[in-house]
This record gives sequence, C-alpha cells and structure tokens, in this order.
Amino acid sequence: MNCHVRNMVCLSQRSQAKFRIIILILILIAVELVHPTMPCKHENCSKVLHRSLKLTKSMAKRSAEILETYKTSQGDSADLICDMQMDNVPVSTISGQTMSERILSVYTHLKEFLPHMKTVMEQQKDLNPPTNLVVEGLHSMITHVHHIALRVNCILQILQPNIPIPEPAERPTGIPPAQNIFQQKAYGCIVLSRLQELLSQAVQEQKSLKGKLCRKRNKDQFLMN
Repeated sequence: MNCHVRNMVCLSQRSQAKFRIIILILILIAVELVHPTMPCKHENCSKVLHRSLKLTKSMAKRSAEILETYKTSQGDSADLICDMQMDNVPVSTISGQTMSERILSVYTHLKEFLPHMKTVMEQQKDLNPPTNLVVEGLHSMITHVHHIALRVNCILQILQPNIPIPEPAERPTGIPPAQNIFQQKAYGCIVLSRLQELLSQAVQEQKSLKGKLCRKRNKDQFLMN
C-alpha cells in the first residue's frame, strides 16, 4: 500500500470515527428532547424554581414588548382586531385548587400556546418582510416558552414525583383551515395578548411556591429515608 492510499484510508477512518461521534451526540440530544424530564430528579430544588421564575419574568416582559410591536405594525385597526373574540385560541386562566393542579395548568397552557405561536409566526412571514421584528420576536419567544415549559415540568416532578404528567396535544385545535388577512391579524393579536397574560400569571404562581416547594421536597425525602 503506497503512502497516498494509506493516507486516504486513515482519513476515511478518522471521518467515520467523527461521524459516529456526531451520531452519538445527536442520539443523546434526541433522547433528551423525547424525555426532557429525566435530569429533573437530580437537580437542586431551589435552583429549579429560581431559574424557572427568572426566565418566566423575563419572557412576560418580552411578550408585552412583542405585543406592542405587533399592534404598531397592524396600523390603525390594532385596537379593533385585538378586541375581537376567538374561541380557537387557548385561554390564559390558571385553574386548580392545589399547588400541583395550578402548576399543571400552567404547564398545559404553555404547551398549548406553542403551536399557536408557530402559526402566528408563519402567518406574519407571509404578511410582512422576513426582517419583521414581530417574526424575529416570535421565533425567540417560541424557544424560550418551550424552555419555560421544561422548567415547569421539573417543578411538577418535585410537587408530584410519582404521578405521570399528562402531555397536551402538539397541534393547535380549532384554527380554521383558511383565514383572510383581517382574521390572521386578529388571531395573532389575541394569541399574543393571552400569552402575555398567561406568563404574568405563571410568574405569580411560581412566586407563591417560594418557601413551600423545596420544603415539601425535603419533607418527602425525609419520610422516604
């Protein structure tokens, strides 16, 4: 085997090794996405709540800014379209009597809003230039709301460690197959308005857990031991 062929074989082997490493990393990422709750059991309780609350506060403020940008971009009809009623948009009201029920309600609503946010973003891409601030803001918000949902999921595991967490449907329900431009503008404004309300309520619900969540976890661990 001459030097050229030997070098080619070595390069091929290194490429295959790198490819296997990349595949392994992608598999690990996929497992994390499919089972996002796996590492939560071992995370520090106080840090879980602190990080979730901090991110939720930030996104509640950010969602209000995006909503105002959205209204400005709609022209003079902004107030009219935002006051319309639509049954196909998730509600923002948190329900439940216990801490677990209310945090589950937060989690469920966050997951329900994600596909609606994606629909609004796609509609805005068609209505406005690609550099539109609303589209850019929505793209960022979708990622962060997903992260908030994962953190709230961790809080749920602390509150009810032995109870499976139900997952809401991934696709939005009730959206008409076709909407005219006016309906799309109204739909987007209502989604953003209710999302901002939901995030504000999610902040308050998580604040109410301070001094309770981690004490409950410590008590449960003490009883198990």
